[in-house]
Amino acid sequence: MEQAISAAEWQVMRVLWAHPGSTSLFIIQALEDGFDWQPATIKTLLGRLRKKNYLSMEKVDTRYHYWPLVGEGEHLNLQVQTILENSCSTKNVDLVRHLLQVGSYSKADLEDIQKEIRVQIATAADRLVCHCLPGQCTCGHHH
Repeated sequence: MEQAISAAEWQVMRVLWAHPGSTSLFIIQALEDGFDWQPATIKTLLGRLRKKNYLSMEKVDTRYHYWPLVGEGEHLNLQVQTILENSCSTKNVDLVRHLLQVGSYSKADLEDIQKEIRVQIATAADRLVCHCLPGQCTCGHHH
C-alpha cells in the first residue's frame, strides 16, 4: 500500500498528473502563486514524493524532469478504500450522500451515478452488517 501524502504533496502530484515529465521550474511556477510557496518548499515536497515512490526524477541535459509513478485515479481509489476500511459499513451511505451534496456534477455525471445505483440495487443486501470491533462504532449493532 502507498504511503500517505500530505495535502501539499497532493498539490504537487496534481501538477504532475496534468503535466507528466514537468521540470521543477514548471512545477514551481504552477504552484508558487496559488499557494505562496517558495521554490525550496516545492523542491522539498518533490524530494519527499520521490522517497515515498510517488514520482521518479530524470536528468535531461541540465534540468530535472519528474514523472508520476502513481496514477491520479489509482491514488483517489486508494484514498476512498482507506476511508471505507476505517469506518463502519453502515455509514457508507453517509459518505456517498456527502459526496453528492458537496461535489459538482454535470447532468451526465448524475445520470451515470443513477445507472450505477440501479446496477447495485439488483444485488444489494437488505441490511448491512457492522463488522467494527465493539467500542469502535456508534451504529448500535453491538448490543
